[in-house]
Amino acid sequence: MNAHTLLIHMPVVHRGYIRLLDTLRKRKVRKIYILDEKLIRSLSEQKPDIASLKSAEIRKFLINFGFKNIAILNSKNIRTVQDESIILIDDEISKKLHSKYFATKKVKWQKIFLRWDKSKVISATNVKCPVTKSSENISFMKEAYFEADKSSDWWRQVGAILVRDGKILLRAYNKGMPDDHAPYKYGAIRDFMNVGEKPELSSTIHAEQLIISTASKKGISTRGASLYVTHFPCAVCAKLISAAGISTCFFAEGSSNSDGEVVLKSANTNLIKVSIQNRI
Repeated sequence: MNAHTLLIHMPVVHRGYIRLLDTLRKRKVRKIYILDEKLIRSLSEQKPDIASLKSAEIRKFLINFGFKNIAILNSKNIRTVQDESIILIDDEISKKLHSKYFATKKVKWQKIFLRWDKSKVISATNVKCPVTKSSENISFMKEAYFEADKSSDWWRQVGAILVRDGKILLRAYNKGMPDDHAPYKYGAIRDFMNVGEKPELSSTIHAEQLIISTASKKGISTRGASLYVTHFPCAVCAKLISAAGISTCFFAEGSSNSDGEVVLKSANTNLIKVSIQNRI
């Protein structure tokens, strides 16, 4: 890792970044480039917010942290790092940066989002429905878990995919709004609530909500399609799934809260639990 160059977008400082920077400092990363505001705006569909750190502030923080070789990355000098051995943060902005400027280049991805102990947040399934162990359904559910791993939510990571005729139409995960650093910049208000309590109060959009809204934006019909979601939908998402005409909802874990199960079954949405051991 000694010869690596880090390209970083750091809108907020939290423990995940501290751990990564501490590791890179010990291994003497060659150089750090901070994405400037204009470059970030070109990579984001959302407007910048006042809570995000500016590139000059990030540079000052990194200097105080012990790094010396620091520069600002913009659209004019980005081509100069094409031949570098690059490290990128595994977040939405960096993924778009890679897709736009380094699509053919192999980079090293680093995760910085925090996680709660999973054993403390998984609920026992009590939904009355058939259980499947078919290889096809397990394969699709693994794709949903792959999406879940992208979530920045430290409490629960939920992934979903929309499928029709054996083909994946859309992918989504519970995502911070206006960007995936929102829980770190503003705090996660779900920390003060029980599971199922006031589901409308959240700094993230649920995976199911994002799937259905994206389908609407792109003109993709959800009627008769199948939804694979890692956790059983909340009461609000259950109503959206029902209204969207999704024929089958596959889930792997979690339990129904409020009227979620009743709403889905009343809309003749098939509920099927996927029995899955290894999610990778």
